[in-house]
Amino acid sequence: MSGRACLVTRAGSGIAREAALLLATEGVRLAIADRNAKGAEDTAATIAAAGGTAEAFALDVADAAAVGAVVAAAERRVGPIDYLVNIAGIYQWIAIEDISDADWRRMFAVHVDGTFHTCRAVLPGMMARRFGAIVNTTSLHALRGQARAAHYAAAKGAILSFTKSLAREKAAYGIRANAIAPGPIDTPLWRGTMTDDEIARTKTSRATVIPLGRLGEVSEVAPWIVFLLSPAASYMTGQAVTIDGGELMA
Repeated sequence: MSGRACLVTRAGSGIAREAALLLATEGVRLAIADRNAKGAEDTAATIAAAGGTAEAFALDVADAAAVGAVVAAAERRVGPIDYLVNIAGIYQWIAIEDISDADWRRMFAVHVDGTFHTCRAVLPGMMARRFGAIVNTTSLHALRGQARAAHYAAAKGAILSFTKSLAREKAAYGIRANAIAPGPIDTPLWRGTMTDDEIARTKTSRATVIPLGRLGEVSEVAPWIVFLLSPAASYMTGQAVTIDGGELMA
């Protein structure tokens, strides 16, 4: 993997940041994208301080033109994008009847449109080089549904179908596409605006339905992303790896 370049979205924090740090240890050159420019810069600086190569980009993946511009700039600065990791996302806890049209559109714009925009932007180069590996992020909710987060689950379900379609269509070009489907992972996105007491209560409640009895950590998800991009997964495409402490067991 050394010397190849990877674009990672929402890499200013959480799972994406951890994945970027791990990829850097493999010699991968990183394009760190996040709506939070400061977060992206911090991740890139951490990689650079450890001797790696990383460039930071402010990016809203829902903006197709911005995605195209960032991919072009990233390829000038870190090289052709051979790896793509899509983790950008938002969450909203709300009953179906209270979801507004704007809520629905924004959820799909970030998750589904964002995944599509980044994949579309990197595919021509990958196809020309006949090489590429993509990891998209779906969710446990896409596989089982989720009360009070129906639009999130629906968007994640769309990403799963898109990933499988992408894998089938581009396999002949040497491009692989897989997905991770995390259960509850202790990330800034999961914590949202909860207070410390609310976080503690929610963790205790969720643990009762997870066979391993706890939430996951970013360090337990990020290595799967690296694996799916790596030559070790060269015979895997169109798959969704569920990382959920045994909650689903489908």
